[in-house]
Amino acid sequence: MKKTFVSGTVALMLAAAAGAAAAGSFSLGAATFVNFPVYKDADPQWYPLPVVQYEGDHFYVNGIEGGAYLFKQGGHSLRLGVSWMPMYFKTDRSDNAAVRKLDDRKTSLAGMLSYQWAGNFGKISAGIKADVLGESDGVLVGADYSYDFRFSKLVVTPSIGVLWANDKFNDYYFGISKNEAARSGLDEYHPDSGLAYTAGVKTSYAIDNHWVAFGTVGAMRLSDEVKDSPMTESSAVNWTVGAGIMYRFD
Repeated sequence: MKKTFVSGTVALMLAAAAGAAAAGSFSLGAATFVNFPVYKDADPQWYPLPVVQYEGDHFYVNGIEGGAYLFKQGGHSLRLGVSWMPMYFKTDRSDNAAVRKLDDRKTSLAGMLSYQWAGNFGKISAGIKADVLGESDGVLVGADYSYDFRFSKLVVTPSIGVLWANDKFNDYYFGISKNEAARSGLDEYHPDSGLAYTAGVKTSYAIDNHWVAFGTVGAMRLSDEVKDSPMTESSAVNWTVGAGIMYRFD
């Protein structure tokens, strides 16, 4: 399930900058991410995004998501928020004649609940997202582990995780309806729910007391439900890379 690989992966990538921000600080910047879709013969998707970071005692903003803390004590926190789900596909951006005859898949907005436990051992995060605009009625459940390796001004953060998508999410983004099948010649396809695996490395570098540069690369091994879709490539791995810079207002 390629899922919100963009939403999930970009959110994780923006956390590279967030990790460099102290509590109570406010940061602004810009970043560009490039996603290499698993749709057949699809062009890379570019995401130039503003970066807004705020970490307070009761509220937070982290790139494409923001919300409020329901609980925050020690290394434990529980957050309720909303997140842009930039998963989408415009079929005219594929060079495959059959895929070009399919319907576009739209982006959406998600409501989310997430838990985080941070300590000397690293950081464990888990959360659930649900489409609140009704584009897919999809639900995503994910968990990941990350650890910061600090080298003076440089922080390197590898991470691994899992991401489950329900059948409605997978069917909207990777299924092929009866009408689409008749129009395109591709087989009708309705995937079930599925589990994907993620891995990535984020880096951030403190240029000085205010400027921070960051970069990242992430990979997602998609579920068999997505791999088997007639509209996807057989590689089964989705890649996203990105880089940016931000300014911290202390």
